[in-house]
Amino acid sequence: MVDNLLSVKGLSKSFGSGKILDSINLDVGKGDVIAIIGPSGAGKTTLLRCISFLERADAGYMAFADKEYSLHDAPRKDILDFRRKTGFVFQNYNLFLNRTAIGNITEGLIIARKMPKAEAEAKGMELLRKVGLEDKAGSYPSELSGGQQQRIAIARAMASDPLMIFFDEPTSALDPELTGEVLSVMRQLADDGMTMLVVTHELGFAENVSDRVIFMENGIVVEDAPSGKFFSEPEKERTKEFLATFIER
Repeated sequence: MVDNLLSVKGLSKSFGSGKILDSINLDVGKGDVIAIIGPSGAGKTTLLRCISFLERADAGYMAFADKEYSLHDAPRKDILDFRRKTGFVFQNYNLFLNRTAIGNITEGLIIARKMPKAEAEAKGMELLRKVGLEDKAGSYPSELSGGQQQRIAIARAMASDPLMIFFDEPTSALDPELTGEVLSVMRQLADDGMTMLVVTHELGFAENVSDRVIFMENGIVVEDAPSGKFFSEPEKERTKEFLATFIER
């Protein structure tokens, strides 16, 4: 039996009369890098947001790091417990505009975790080095490119030493030339053994970096397979059609 870090069962979510997620089951092993792909409106982002309690699911539960959580009515203390153990990288960075790069990384450490400022700043500089932006420590988001801002956001997500990081289309707001620098940082994280659940439209990353690929459409998982098999021998006709569309481009 696989020793899962994260196990989601029966996750459902509707907005009004529209069912966005329909009884999703998902298992993530420690160190796994899983790419979630699919057309717009498939429910990919909502899945991440429900798992991370940014949205309340209508039903479902999960086990994470040997603790169980209700996705529908988990109490605030359980949500805070989960968030202490995870990181989230948003599509549009979500940096504090009035904080420098180092300030964005250290804010949570100092305020939420009560870490001494000097210790937090030392850790922040270490993370800036890791994402190749040590020289931008004193820069504000407005002085940074989109790619640099997203690398700061990744460093911020890493600051709490998370067991797992969620990425919601981390390169979709970037120009193609800036996408590579963000994907390079993510590839390094994968090589370091970070557990990652990544909603992405970058099929190259899905094929070459992830361990598994999940294809979603209309709120359900259409196909879930090891990356090599997913791209070379997809089982479902809908998966073949979706991949063919990208190959033709």
